[in-house]
Amino acid sequence: MKQASLENKIVWFLYPLPLLCLLTLWYFYTLDSKEHQFIFSSPAQVWQTFLRLTYSGELLRNAAVTVFEASIGFILGTISGAALGLSLWASRIVARLSKPYIVAAGAIPIFALAPIIIVWFGIGIVSKVALAFIATFVVAIGQAYQGAVTVEPKYLRLMQVFGATKMQTFRTVIVPSSLIWVINAMKLNIGLALLGAFIGEFISAEQGLGKMIVSASGTYDMATVYVGVVALVVISLLLTSLVDLSERRLLRWKR
Repeated sequence: MKQASLENKIVWFLYPLPLLCLLTLWYFYTLDSKEHQFIFSSPAQVWQTFLRLTYSGELLRNAAVTVFEASIGFILGTISGAALGLSLWASRIVARLSKPYIVAAGAIPIFALAPIIIVWFGIGIVSKVALAFIATFVVAIGQAYQGAVTVEPKYLRLMQVFGATKMQTFRTVIVPSSLIWVINAMKLNIGLALLGAFIGEFISAEQGLGKMIVSASGTYDMATVYVGVVALVVISLLLTSLVDLSERRLLRWKR
């Protein structure tokens, strides 16, 4: 027990070391070179830009827009995709007929669909939510269906012995057994939802982190670009933490 506790402390102590090494190399590489600072910016410039964007409210405003777009698309795409994927368990014929269409939809890069979606829904928030939805929907279908068809056969036979209906089997066995697959889909979809929203903002938007980054890159303001990228990373980590919390609550029965 003590050894495990000591290992945890060592790991937590070592976590920031790669980042500190990277920042140190970056600092000294750009220290006395205006050319390097122009191309790569510098830690000091990024920090100053972060403070400026924070005090002006620009960073929080753009981050809030991106979080809203990605979150709504994530929720709608994951829930509807998981529901559809689980429901395919009820009919193997429908599942087989749907499979090539699902595979084809998943093979289309979201970047290729972005111009179409923006033309349909405009440059506002709706098009970014739609892109986040599309990016997460197919993954949720595939993961949920895979979880449904990989349920232990002995549980299904047990429900047959008890004379359970198909709906009772679905509620009692299929859904609980597939939760881990649905949660894995949620973890995958966090990055995909942010990607969908970001691509929409990158192509055409009025606000959002994607808009902020593309505007800054157009003026070679690399410090603002780095601030936007770090903001996306922080948002992704926070959303992942929320999914981990949901996983512990939803799978409490399993423990």
